[in-house]
Amino acid sequence: MVTLNPVQANTIVSGSIQEKPELKNNYELHPNAAQSKGSDYHTAVRVERNITREEALAIADNDPEIDYFFYVKGFMMVLEVPAGVPYQNEGVPLVQHGNFIFDNGRPGQGAMRVFRHGDVVFFKKGDEAIGTAPGLADVYFKRPQ
Repeated sequence: MVTLNPVQANTIVSGSIQEKPELKNNYELHPNAAQSKGSDYHTAVRVERNITREEALAIADNDPEIDYFFYVKGFMMVLEVPAGVPYQNEGVPLVQHGNFIFDNGRPGQGAMRVFRHGDVVFFKKGDEAIGTAPGLADVYFKRPQ
């Protein structure tokens, strides 16, 4: 089971993959979730941009290093990197610097990770820090074979 960051998520609801029943036994779906913005993403092993969910599942199926991934289903997800969170040693380069707007409407500036519809970040086990992302992303965990 995934340990949630209580500051960013209270619960994650497990689900099943309805569109492709043959994948149901291969993955555990955690809808409306993504890797926490407070994570340093050092366990990221790969990123793909603008692909389908089915393509992401196929990539994960064929790479034994991948244990889970999040798929961005919403238009855009911007995760500011909180002060003090290291990001220089991430598994794949995802951080950029610029201006953003916090959820409460306040402007911000600094390090951030920007994801658009169809973006996928694949991870190996080690830092399953999952937070909520309502309407923006889903996390898929490989089930043990």
